[in-house]
Amino acid sequence: MSFVTLRQVVDFAVEREELAYQIYKRAADLTESPAARKLFEELAAEEATHKEVFSRIDPDKIADHNSCSLPEVTIGKYLRHVAFQPQMTYQEILTFALKAEEEAYQLYKAAAGMTEDPKLQKTLLTFAEVELGHRRKIEGLYNEKVMTEG
Repeated sequence: MSFVTLRQVVDFAVEREELAYQIYKRAADLTESPAARKLFEELAAEEATHKEVFSRIDPDKIADHNSCSLPEVTIGKYLRHVAFQPQMTYQEILTFALKAEEEAYQLYKAAAGMTEDPKLQKTLLTFAEVELGHRRKIEGLYNEKVMTEG
């Protein structure tokens, strides 16, 4: 992966959000659990919203964005990767989603480290923060449902 312009970064982010949307919609269609279906539908809706937001980004105005720093510590780093299957448990679904969001976060973060263009770095780090926010939400569900309820 190599980005030369901010437009390429934005276009990539839009494509990535669309792919995530399609994965979560497919997961919602295939899962047998009503709770998991609801979670995947919510995640798909969020990805669709992010795709729309990313597609409206004006690369010339990215410098005006105020970023926030979310901590990187995550339980997802310690969970094994789970392949999607229609009969997944709720814990497996949360693990799947955690890993997907962690990978997206790491992708954008790594891409930011591959450029010396400050605007491009800021754009990529902004996208990484969005994925980190997704991961945080899923992590909260994991801690609430799996760690406390078993």
